[in-house]
Amino acid sequence: MNFTHRFIFFSALSFMALSASAASDKTAISIRGYIFDNTCAVSADSVNIPVDLQTNNAKDFFRVGYTAPAQSFSIVLSPCGKHVTGIKVMFTGVADDRNTELLKLDSGTGMAAGLGIQLLDKLQQPLAINADFSSLPAESLVPGATNTLTYYARLMSTQFPVGAGIVSSTAAFTLEYQ
Repeated sequence: MNFTHRFIFFSALSFMALSASAASDKTAISIRGYIFDNTCAVSADSVNIPVDLQTNNAKDFFRVGYTAPAQSFSIVLSPCGKHVTGIKVMFTGVADDRNTELLKLDSGTGMAAGLGIQLLDKLQQPLAINADFSSLPAESLVPGATNTLTYYARLMSTQFPVGAGIVSSTAAFTLEYQ
């Protein structure tokens, strides 16, 4: 039993000596990393994108949910980094009061009424506006190249009859790189 106490006492003294020695040594931690280019720049032509929804007849919107022909627009990303792989695009704007999946038209004197603007993907499938990134699909991008993302916009009636006038609305897009 005496031997055990001496061993513990000797071990404790040895540990204290090592701890004092380690505390007085100078140490350094070298931290390194690498940041790679996995983003693209939005082309100057895609900063403000005009979309002409053409001239449509009010009588052609004969029921709620009727749509006008879709008109294409593109977001051009150039240049893109060598490590870019994919992107999610979120469109935001003021939602229509009657159909929150549509962009609300600007209101006022001389403005059309009873319509909203529907945004569509490259396959002309409806896109959710004001959606969370987690619910959006990612599109593949080509690394080191110019990438063009094609979308569509069209009018959709939200009431009958619709009011004739000027059609205008604004949406913004936000990019999340994968």
